Amino acid sequence: MTTRLLTALVLLLAPLVAATAATPNQAPIGRWITANGQAVVQIAPCGDNLCGQIVGIALAHPGDPMPSNWKGQPQCGETIINTAPSTDANGRTVWKGSVLDPRNGNVYQANIKLDSANHLELHGYLVVPLLGQTQTWTPYAGRTLADCHLAANFPADNG
Repeated sequence: MTTRLLTALVLLLAPLVAATAATPNQAPIGRWITANGQAVVQIAPCGDNLCGQIVGIALAHPGDPMPSNWKGQPQCGETIINTAPSTDANGRTVWKGSVLDPRNGNVYQANIKLDSANHLELHGYLVVPLLGQTQTWTPYAGRTLADCHLAANFPADNG
């Protein structure tokens, strides 16, 4: 009787344990609102790598012009993340590459990964990761409009 109960318990819990264990190794594909709540970035496969493109921008007032990058081009649609898969010391997948600051053209080395709460952690740095900064981006379930504005121009509209 004990063996049957244990076997049944293992069979019931195995999918849950497998799903929980798989989370940190999943690719951070999807739409993410940046730490400051001012932009939504769509991360998607580009070949074997991941690329992140700005798909939504929060404006202070309706009718405000779309922000431009350092070249005077619209930030909307700009690819700002380019990463390739790598494995860290714990066997977890980390995406390593670069992140572009569209305001000034600065390019930083970057690592992105999912944390245990399925938030995206972006660690940007120059030369030495220890001297970098980590931002946490959350999944974005709100609407982005065709003109790249966030619905209602309100970055907290995440639902």
